Amino acid sequence: MAKIPLSEELLAKYSDLIDEKSPKPYEAFYQKLATLFFKINDSLAIESSHFIANNKFVRVRFSPEKLVSQTEKQLLFLYNPEFHTSQNSFFDGGTKTKKLTLLFLANGVDLRQNSAEFHKKTTQAITNFIEQIGLEKSAVRISDHQHLTYDLFAKNKGVEGTQVHKIRPMASRYLADGQHIPDSTTALTYAVVDFPVNHRIRSLAKSTEETSEEYNELYNLIANSFISAAKNNNLNNGAVIANGLVPIVRYAEDENIIASSELLMLGYNPKHTSGGYTCKWNSDKLVDTIQLIFVASDNDKTSHGYGKFVNQIEKSLRDFAQTLDFVNDKEQMLVRLHQHISFNLD
Repeated sequence: MAKIPLSEELLAKYSDLIDEKSPKPYEAFYQKLATLFFKINDSLAIESSHFIANNKFVRVRFSPEKLVSQTEKQLLFLYNPEFHTSQNSFFDGGTKTKKLTLLFLANGVDLRQNSAEFHKKTTQAITNFIEQIGLEKSAVRISDHQHLTYDLFAKNKGVEGTQVHKIRPMASRYLADGQHIPDSTTALTYAVVDFPVNHRIRSLAKSTEETSEEYNELYNLIANSFISAAKNNNLNNGAVIANGLVPIVRYAEDENIIASSELLMLGYNPKHTSGGYTCKWNSDKLVDTIQLIFVASDNDKTSHGYGKFVNQIEKSLRDFAQTLDFVNDKEQMLVRLHQHISFNLD
């Protein structure tokens, strides 16, 4: 993903396409840039890409069904990289966006093995686009997001053939394939776990009275069980989110938590090795899924990568599940292991 500020300089270059008297003054401008973007991608044989100019937060998830879902604040892409390709633009010609977002989605089967080549190809596409519209490269921020999704208890349900990964840092993997990442790159590794709040879980701490804090006992039970299991396995950075907002974990020099409409932005600095656990919930609102978050610090990275960190996560979750009498062969606990890097194009 590339984020490009919509500067006055860029608008001036294309002033002939912007009609301030029109109800959609930026329509032709956005369409011109989108057409150029897709032409560049076609020349590099990039199958799935999207031009976005609507100020919405972009998320991508694996799904057996191809779908793009939009809300007021989000643009969610669901797809299976083995089968789904796409090339679309998303913009409102009547609104001046704050930034342009160029999104590239990987296709194929061996995504991790081919990720360095995909990174190289998409970076070339971004560079070509910036050069052709006449902007400085340093203004562009590139992010590379990768994640693995799996049910922690898949084997209990008869699913076989799970693949083991060493979870090496992305920069190390890319360097091994001849792709250099700038020294100024920021990186973050973390896991988000979807914990379902079904009838059985609700009954573990069922309140006898309807009060403004009806679900406080339930959330406390889950949070205390989770944090205890995590700390017992030497995991000291994370969060419990049960307020209906979508948690977005990102690198931040100064750690922060910002609620913004549908989103909850969680900023972490991996240099801080013992940040503790953040808990956010509404005691009077029952959610159907609680997000349990683990964030890796620099201490969680070994010479081999983050394999030990993942093992600690899985051990913590199994201990946590046992405390709550989780029904492993019937109930699902989805784990999404994320690796992110981000740097300025130079």
